[in-house]
Amino acid sequence: MKHAWYGLLVGLLLGGGWQPALAQLDDALIQQAFYPYAVEKPALAGLEPGTSISADSWQAAESYLPVEILDKIKAGEFTFSIQETTDLPVSEAYIEATRQHAGQVRIGDDGELSGYVAGLPFPVLDPADPQAGEKAAWNVRHRDLGDTIQVWNTFRLLDASGEADREFENYYVVAQGMHRPRAEANRWEEDGVLQKEFFHMLTPFDLKNTMSLKHRFAKDSAKDADWMYTPASRKIRKLIVKHEDASFDSGFLNEDFFGYSGYISASTWKLLGSRLLLAPVGAKAAATTFGGRGTWYPVDPWELRQMWVLENIPKASDHPYSKRLLYIDQQMFVPVYMLAYDRSGAHHKTLFELYGNPQFNPGNEHVRAPMWVGESMIDYEDNFASMTMVDKVVYDQPLPDDFFQLNQIVARGR
Repeated sequence: MKHAWYGLLVGLLLGGGWQPALAQLDDALIQQAFYPYAVEKPALAGLEPGTSISADSWQAAESYLPVEILDKIKAGEFTFSIQETTDLPVSEAYIEATRQHAGQVRIGDDGELSGYVAGLPFPVLDPADPQAGEKAAWNVRHRDLGDTIQVWNTFRLLDASGEADREFENYYVVAQGMHRPRAEANRWEEDGVLQKEFFHMLTPFDLKNTMSLKHRFAKDSAKDADWMYTPASRKIRKLIVKHEDASFDSGFLNEDFFGYSGYISASTWKLLGSRLLLAPVGAKAAATTFGGRGTWYPVDPWELRQMWVLENIPKASDHPYSKRLLYIDQQMFVPVYMLAYDRSGAHHKTLFELYGNPQFNPGNEHVRAPMWVGESMIDYEDNFASMTMVDKVVYDQPLPDDFFQLNQIVARGR
């Protein structure tokens, strides 16, 4: 019933059909998109806070987990308890930018965004809209990430016993350029750069000071610009990075990080619908606790979240995956888990992207953006996991103007 009146409201406010009106978004739509848990949080019999979901007590969760994840619980691979749903609205500036500008955004015949300024491009989605899948993909691209994120982390490749085959310590930075909610924060517009990404390997010794730089452009048709510095050569060189290739021999493809970071045009997208599901969101800690088989799984309490289910089918016939299913948190618009299927259609991998509660992350209590606290990519065919353990994360700390310049990267390696 809720979807019926909501759809009518959307139609009236956005002018009918799939073309939005140019007016600001109504308060009811803003409330639905960004504050869904402010008035009432999901509550279901059998899934009360404190309930344990395990091989002996999975039945109550059967309708609230993808079958691929439920099967691992039934097999005894991991256990979690349930906590109350956490209200995690994004920044006021991002929400206000959505209110002001979302009504003018469209997807053009070339597949690019038209009329996009800042905020969430498409706060209203309807699976019946033939463009809904692409709209959801653009929403993921332009989710609220703050202006900068700096992450100190440890990346591990773990076998089924939990032993680390390899371990790397890294420093990772993402800075946003164009389409900022605060117009004065926009930069790199003359080059069309949406974001810059810097990666610095700190250990092990044989890879120390290996660094990479990526420019992601606002136009999806513009290919990323990638560079790498290696200490052996003491030079920085431009690379051609294939998104569908494995990253550092891990379980991740280059386009797998954060659920999906590839080109939107490289896939066919379909919004399958909305589901109330259990998810590892809102951890009351600065870093994720992993446990279960191989210590592969996030075992901090899970909670009920309203999620979009987005199907991604790669267009390339030689892609390692036949499809992905992205489960996207509707409030933050971040994928919180992703299921990948091999070319035969069998479940191959599960990716968990983990976002915590800023109130329990010292120094980040003020943050109103998805608070990244770790990730785990589990490869069931090759029987190992690729894990990121976040040691420290800092949001919106200004960086020097020359931080991403190539000569500065070379200087850091000397």
